[in-house]
Amino acid sequence: MLGSIFDTTSFRAARQGLTGLSQRQQAIASNIANIDTPGYQRREVSFEDTLRQEVAATGSRGGLTRTDPRHFGGGGTASELASGSRSRDVVASRNDANTVDVDEEMMLMVDTQLRYQALSQSIGTRINTLRSVIRGG
Repeated sequence: MLGSIFDTTSFRAARQGLTGLSQRQQAIASNIANIDTPGYQRREVSFEDTLRQEVAATGSRGGLTRTDPRHFGGGGTASELASGSRSRDVVASRNDANTVDVDEEMMLMVDTQLRYQALSQSIGTRINTLRSVIRGG
């Protein structure tokens, strides 16, 4: 019974979101670690792509559905969406062909941490609500 409570569409989407954010954090860490590696091409994992994939998968099962064409729209080719990662053009080109910009990576790291924290708090709130219902208070 407990398995079915935590196997709702919102929990599955949240789990996928946290997984995507974790992968994004690993890519950022790898980018920063390779800042001085000549020829290194930065990696990027998009949180939105992972969530879009989960929405598409659960929508066919009667869960989350796209009710407006503007929801989760745009960004990425079909192969990029399938892989969950994509490369990005860098404005400032370096002589050693390394595409990592430390300022951008630090900004993305903060963004990822904030998103992870917000999603974790959302899940925690949902669990606390379930706990309150079970206890009757």
